[in-house]
Amino acid sequence: MYFTKLNNLFYTFLTFVSLGISGCDESYFVSPNGSDENPGTIDRPFKTVQKCAEIVQPGKICWLREGTYRETVKPAVSGTNKEPITFAAYENENVILSGTEIVADWTLDRDSIFRTNVSLPVNNYSDTGFFANQVFVNGEMMPEARFPNLDEKRDFLRPTLIGGGLKSEGGTAATIENSEIPALSEGWAGAKVWSNEWYTTRTGTITGGTAGKLTAQMSAPWDRGGFWLYFFGKLELLDAEGEWFYDDSSQNLYLWSPDSKTPSAVEVKQRNFAFDLSERSYITVRNLNLFANTITTSDRSTGIVIDGIRAKYVSHHMTLPPLPETERAPDSDNALFLASHANDTGIQLRGSGNTLKNSVIEWSSGNGVLLEGKNHQVTNNIIASTNYMVSYAAPVRINGNGHKITHNTITRAGRDAISWDWHTAGIDGRNNEIAYNDISQFGMLSTDLGAIYVCCHVNLEGGAIHHNWIRDTQAFSNAWGTRGIYLDLESFNSTIHHNVVWNLIGGQDNYNLVAGSPRGYERVFNNTFLGEVFTDGGSVDARNNIFAGSKSIVADRESNNLFIDTDVKFVQPPTEESKSLPDFSLKPDSPAVDAGVNIPGITDDFKGDAPDIGAYEQGKPVWQAGSTLEYTLEKNNRGMR
Repeated sequence: MYFTKLNNLFYTFLTFVSLGISGCDESYFVSPNGSDENPGTIDRPFKTVQKCAEIVQPGKICWLREGTYRETVKPAVSGTNKEPITFAAYENENVILSGTEIVADWTLDRDSIFRTNVSLPVNNYSDTGFFANQVFVNGEMMPEARFPNLDEKRDFLRPTLIGGGLKSEGGTAATIENSEIPALSEGWAGAKVWSNEWYTTRTGTITGGTAGKLTAQMSAPWDRGGFWLYFFGKLELLDAEGEWFYDDSSQNLYLWSPDSKTPSAVEVKQRNFAFDLSERSYITVRNLNLFANTITTSDRSTGIVIDGIRAKYVSHHMTLPPLPETERAPDSDNALFLASHANDTGIQLRGSGNTLKNSVIEWSSGNGVLLEGKNHQVTNNIIASTNYMVSYAAPVRINGNGHKITHNTITRAGRDAISWDWHTAGIDGRNNEIAYNDISQFGMLSTDLGAIYVCCHVNLEGGAIHHNWIRDTQAFSNAWGTRGIYLDLESFNSTIHHNVVWNLIGGQDNYNLVAGSPRGYERVFNNTFLGEVFTDGGSVDARNNIFAGSKSIVADRESNNLFIDTDVKFVQPPTEESKSLPDFSLKPDSPAVDAGVNIPGITDDFKGDAPDIGAYEQGKPVWQAGSTLEYTLEKNNRGMR
């Protein structure tokens, strides 16, 4: 656990003080060894969290003792602003709320493949109610049988793919021609295909064909077809350690265990939610582990605080159906398949004034956290390994106004890191603040995207994108490339200041910044961009920036910028040999020192004769981006236990 170990009594005292609680008489206790017939005291605890949730009142706490709870918790009532209801781990004990159930009774089917009979929640990829079936061994997610197979790391953000061959035949009809496609004795009809082309990802159902050439019906039309592919949904594809297949007609689950021995410690997903806080307000969830589930709220939820959780495998889906037309925002186009599962995955903060903080969110097929409504805060979190199905979901997906996304470490994303998508969010993106985030390794399975991506025609007035690090990613393909801050299709009225963008490599058109719209001004001040930038339309006010990869910038107003032919004299510029983060603050003799112009509200606290150029003011403390949590993320797919 990444939480600091404290003396048990001291920890309890601090927690009571922080919650405004005077003593244990304001609390209930829950333990896997308890009974729901008990009174819920520390000596005679309840057995289920739900029992406590049914009786707990505002100002009281449900203390959870160490163990695993396999349930969805729905509080009977809300707390109040002054007296929230709290669910927390007692004395920092290791508490897991799991969305899984254990399965056993395995028999040998053939070779190293075993089977058992179990009812899983999804039949035939319906993607309704539950996102998709999911199987774990020793806490690690196993891949559904597929072609080509994952490698031994089983990293869903680095899958093995075949290249080329999916061609549109009009509407959703498609043909797939690729010599790598094998013959299946059971036939290919009914299998599924995942397809990625440019910024577009779809799934489809194979309708016929054989080795080398198949026919399919895709989830949505797309004239360009698809280039990167994998297939799943057939028992005959189960040909590697760790793979599984579920036959919903017989309810047989087949598994080739990772060690080729009789499976043990196998769990299957059965519930989506650890906490259902829909229609509830002023609930605090603190210091709990979530496994294979998430937390949801509703449009009437307010004052929800999620603090210090570790959530792993929060959401999982395997197909990409378009959103229903009812989800479409006014003024957007109708390409709703781009936003598939972008409004029902991840930690879901709806309503107003909710908070996610001090938490680790890992592994989601879609969002890490979804913001809908207004005035939510996402701060001091680590969000990693998300959107491996590669829709317009994101580690942080923003709908609504007044949100603050600050001091987060965001890494390993299939597409964008922080995203505003007009398909559901519309074009009113005012008063959102994105600041002090450390963003890296985004765009792992897509192109034409941004670390911070806003599309399309979105009004960003009143908000700011500032003091972010955007760094260290390699474009997924040679086409289109990757962008740092990307205001797509005439999004406008942005304020972008004191960001540092570096080491975006590979592909074409890897821009640190894409901005410019005839609809309004883009204010670009005191940034340090170490790669190329692209501005269009001339409606840009660019001052006090370091453009280390550009010779010029198209801007209606432009002054006091440094360009590529100047040695900026950073304290520690990036090098191939260095394993530590570079330091882009300025040496005292840098030509950027005192070379800027004062911009009210941006450079008011400068030192010296004039503001410096770039993201750092020489002689002042060097600001840092990212979370302060001490936690080492697994780069491969492993469980929390």
